[in-house]
Amino acid sequence: MKNFCLAMSFTALAVLCGCALFKGEPKPNALTPEEEAQGWNLLWDGDSPTNGWVDVSAGCSNFTARGWSFTNGALVASAEADAIRTAVPFKDFDFKADYRLTSGASGQILYFHNAETNTDTSIAYPLTPPPPDAKDPHAWQTVRIVARRKPITHWLDGRIIDRKKRDDAELQGRIVLAPGGGTVEFRNIKIRTFGKW
Repeated sequence: MKNFCLAMSFTALAVLCGCALFKGEPKPNALTPEEEAQGWNLLWDGDSPTNGWVDVSAGCSNFTARGWSFTNGALVASAEADAIRTAVPFKDFDFKADYRLTSGASGQILYFHNAETNTDTSIAYPLTPPPPDAKDPHAWQTVRIVARRKPITHWLDGRIIDRKKRDDAELQGRIVLAPGGGTVEFRNIKIRTFGKW
């Protein structure tokens, strides 16, 4: 009887632990049912960027960029990493991604980037470290960029940090991950597009 009670106690503990894990942080690089219903798509599946990302250099149609690796569900750019861009352009979109910087690292996310022309139409979202009073100076932060018609809104961790205006509502281009030094990690890179107005 004693052994039975002990076994039942371990079983109950395992169930409770399982529930706690299930209720914890969502699995990275995956869409929730709610996101799927809202039309979100993954721009990186946590495995390899070859299906969605290519080198920034014009004319390159595959992933040959230096300095990128895939570790613990993160797309990791070393200090010498080349910039990479989405394989397709976007016009009206809602983009979000998690990023994390090592000490002294920098980088930016560019959008409306046109590698095929000599005209620089890119708009930059600078990647900044957490504030000095943050509990974890290397915590994951969440970028969100919403471009609908001419208005553009930059978000960071659920707060609006900048508003911009697109001069040409028809402007479109690639999204670029551009590390600027140190190690930069990305995960949960997602996008949904808006149709005709």
